[in-house]
Amino acid sequence: SSGINAEWPLRPGSIKEIHDIIAKNITKVEKDFKTKSNTFNTIKTNLAQYEKKESGSLLTRNLAPLVKEEDFVISSEYLVTVCVVVPKSSYKEWEGSYWKLADFVVPGSSRLILEDGEMGLFTVTMFRKTLDAFKNNARDKKFTVREFQYNKEKIKSSTVEIENLRKAKAKAYVPLIKWLKGNFSEAFVNWMHIKALRLFTESVLRYGLPATFMTAMLEPNRKSEKKLRDKLGVLYGSLDRNAGDNQEQMGDIPGVFVSGDYFPYVYFDVNTSFVEAAQDF
Repeated sequence: SSGINAEWPLRPGSIKEIHDIIAKNITKVEKDFKTKSNTFNTIKTNLAQYEKKESGSLLTRNLAPLVKEEDFVISSEYLVTVCVVVPKSSYKEWEGSYWKLADFVVPGSSRLILEDGEMGLFTVTMFRKTLDAFKNNARDKKFTVREFQYNKEKIKSSTVEIENLRKAKAKAYVPLIKWLKGNFSEAFVNWMHIKALRLFTESVLRYGLPATFMTAMLEPNRKSEKKLRDKLGVLYGSLDRNAGDNQEQMGDIPGVFVSGDYFPYVYFDVNTSFVEAAQDF
């Protein structure tokens, strides 16, 4: 396309010019990715924090979705209703002693709101001035008083915030995926240009100038890889008959040895396993 031709001029440039184009392209992709992914991840993290509070045991989870306004004494100057988590094995002890845990606890005010696993959530009403004493005595008996006060406006605000975060996450997800798909292609093209630069450089170092060698890309199926290697060995074995006798002296030279094997031609592998994984996903 005209855009690709403008980005990658048909006129052969120097290695530095091509390197600068690649660096510019990848820097832009990386910068845009950080911006877009940070925005999405911030929304995702905030939502996860809210959702974490919606799950778990009664000792830690958000109680707002579990209780109703009628479970509490609201707007009283003297009375307060608290939520207490009681082990199921201690229900009998709770019912027989909750009103004795402090002065001015309202007898008969205990209500079982919810059971979850091995625990139950109770509400109980008392005078505000005795709340601290009730908490301390309840703790001694393994009854856990939750720091929760029913506030209709705060609960409504929290519900709206969670819903807004869910909508924001869904709204940001689709364009992020579209951007990733488009810019994966951009990154892959630049990666292939890096491969081409390496191939050219290694070929010049190995075969010298002038650069009269041919470049090709082959994609054999897995069952025919060995057969292809044998064919290439027959075709191009004459390019370097003696180098195979000096592998230990030559060391690990890029493009020459791959996985300990020597080839008389310069070779680089292009791993496309991530493409297969994406297709499976």
